[in-house]
Amino acid sequence: MTTPDASLSVIKGKKIMLRTFATMMIIVGSLVLVSPAVLSHTDVKPQYGGVVYTKYDLSFELVREKEGVSLYVGDHGEPFATESLTGQVVILAAGKKSEVMLRSIGAGKMHVPELQIPDGAKVVITLTDKNKKMMTIRYSF
Repeated sequence: MTTPDASLSVIKGKKIMLRTFATMMIIVGSLVLVSPAVLSHTDVKPQYGGVVYTKYDLSFELVREKEGVSLYVGDHGEPFATESLTGQVVILAAGKKSEVMLRSIGAGKMHVPELQIPDGAKVVITLTDKNKKMMTIRYSF
C-alpha cells in the first residue's frame, strides 16, 4: 500500500515528464521549421530562364538569349557588383573550342553579344575580381 506522500510524488514525476516531453516537442518542431532550405541564402531557381549554380556564396545564372549570352550574378538575392569583375567564357562544342571576353553591363549582369551556345556544349566561365581572386563556374547544355 502506498502512502499519500508517495502518490503525490508519482503525480509530480508524471507532470515533470509531461513538461519535459512538451518542451522537447516544441524544440523539435522549431528545428523542422528552421530547416537548411529555409536558412539558405540563395534562391537556386532560375530568375531569367537560364541555368543556375551556387558557388563562392554567390549565384550564377547563365542565360542563352537571342542576342547573345548573359551571366547574372547574385549575392543573397541582390545583384552583385559585376563592374569589378573581368570574365572569360570558354565553349567546347562539336570538337571546337572558342573563347570570348565577358563584360559587365550593369550591377549583377555580364554579357557577350552575338554569342550562341549550342545544345550539347560545355561552358566554363572564369571570373576574376579586383584582388585577382579567380572563380570558375562550369555548365553543360
